[in-house]
Amino acid sequence: MLAAGLLDLIYEIFYGFFLFAIWAMTRSVYVDFRRRRSGYGVVFNSRTGEPVATAVIRLKSPQGLVISTAVSDKDGRYRIVAPKGEYFVEVKKQRYFFPSLYLDKKKGSRFYDNVLASQHILIKDYGAITKNIAVDPAKADEKPPFSFWKISLGKNTQHLVAFLGTGAALYIVLMQKISFWFWVIFAVYLLVMLVRLVTFKAPQPPFGTIVDSETSQPLPQVVVRLMDKKFNKLIETQTTSPKGRYAFIVNHGDFRLLLEKPGYRKVIINFPNIKQDGFLLAKDVRMQKA
Repeated sequence: MLAAGLLDLIYEIFYGFFLFAIWAMTRSVYVDFRRRRSGYGVVFNSRTGEPVATAVIRLKSPQGLVISTAVSDKDGRYRIVAPKGEYFVEVKKQRYFFPSLYLDKKKGSRFYDNVLASQHILIKDYGAITKNIAVDPAKADEKPPFSFWKISLGKNTQHLVAFLGTGAALYIVLMQKISFWFWVIFAVYLLVMLVRLVTFKAPQPPFGTIVDSETSQPLPQVVVRLMDKKFNKLIETQTTSPKGRYAFIVNHGDFRLLLEKPGYRKVIINFPNIKQDGFLLAKDVRMQKA
């Protein structure tokens, strides 16, 4: 009797581990989707896949003029916004090199999708750059530590694993004579996967869009001024793109947006108490004609 109970416990542990492996191996597609739609890219070690903090990313014009600068956070994340145009990316970090020579130019990286393959980048409209950036470590013999978070599977393979794995797990609980705890483990797994599906939706785009309140058509050439609310000081001015887009990157503080366009009423939007550095300040706005 005791042996049978111990055997059931071992089966339950293996079943739980099986479901955890499915969840972990299919996680990167979900994370990549959320990251890209949230408007930030990641600077990462091309050999290990680990994020690289405090890397300085500069966006330069073809003439060498610095357009924008950002510093990656502890998770390697950075945010840079820029208008439509052709640019070159420069990345500086001690003991790291960019552009990556280790990165496969055709296959890309096994750690991240949407990787910037060269210094050159073409931005099609105003918004945040979501390209992930691979940098080579000075130590060429670095190897990635094993982790379920870093298991490299293609997107289609991950979808197949999630579908077939869940089907196999359901078959086990339906067709086999198993204990009550198998159902509990499967229910927890199913709940976690359902939460993932429910949240698998696009967050706010990495830009704000200004439209006409009557026609809902994008409004180009709207002058958008970013003000320091506390000192009533102008920080930056932008003009919306042909698709009515704009975006600002701000650090913590109190801010105000002033939107002006001939023939339309002025719009003032307050953003009090921003607590996050590198915050993407962008909001969809409907402007009324004067």
